[in-house]
Amino acid sequence: MRYILIFAALSGLVPTAASSQSIESRVVDNHYTYIPSGEGTFPTLIAIPGCSGISSEDPAFENSNPNLQEDDLLFRRHYRKMAIKLRDKGFAVYLIDVHKAEGVLTACGGEIGSEKLADYISAATGWVAEQPNVDDREIHLIGWSMGGRGVLEWLHGPRESAENLKSAIAVYPGCEEATDLTIQIPILMLLGGADDIAEPGRCEDLARSASAKDKIILKVYPGARHGFDIEDAPPLVEIGGGMTVGYQRSAAEASWSEILLFLGRSD
Repeated sequence: MRYILIFAALSGLVPTAASSQSIESRVVDNHYTYIPSGEGTFPTLIAIPGCSGISSEDPAFENSNPNLQEDDLLFRRHYRKMAIKLRDKGFAVYLIDVHKAEGVLTACGGEIGSEKLADYISAATGWVAEQPNVDDREIHLIGWSMGGRGVLEWLHGPRESAENLKSAIAVYPGCEEATDLTIQIPILMLLGGADDIAEPGRCEDLARSASAKDKIILKVYPGARHGFDIEDAPPLVEIGGGMTVGYQRSAAEASWSEILLFLGRSD
């Protein structure tokens, strides 16, 4: 994972064939759905991945691609697994493949900026609300790392699609770009106390100063690194530049319980 410019606002750096499509068309063409069994509509999560992207349905592609490092693979596989866990708790999950939509394998060099992510989130909230298996009264947003950064950018409204969302969750997001959180919906921020990629102090400052600070629940897990909830990861992976990722069981379990509690479910 190459985080050289991960939190720089560099949207539009990579021209792609998809650029002629509307953002909503790209959402429709580039997403994965995880729907609980049964009839009717379901509470729904729109999920935005981190900069490593989402795993391919062809494992051989990932395992043979020299541009994907160990930590990339861990993160890419994590988002599908989280979507399945959430589905098994009764949520419909729409996992938005922003990377494929933008024509990039990974975006850890800043290839997808915060405003672009917010555009995708706006398009997704409007489109997902119209889907027949979605309870449009209970749509939530969740993003990890770069995806969490996009969530924070989106929360710095106003957004026409804000009325479709009930709450938002940002898991180890980058807060360097965020200047305020103005949309008045409940927000859960889950941070690693030892995160040296998305430093928690910036997010704590943002939560204290935000216009919507009374809506924010902030949890910091001592000693937890970036990617603390990736069960397949070892406790420490050094990715260069003095940056690390790693699984911490206590933080993973506590953060999962917080997510379910926030969404009105039990573990």
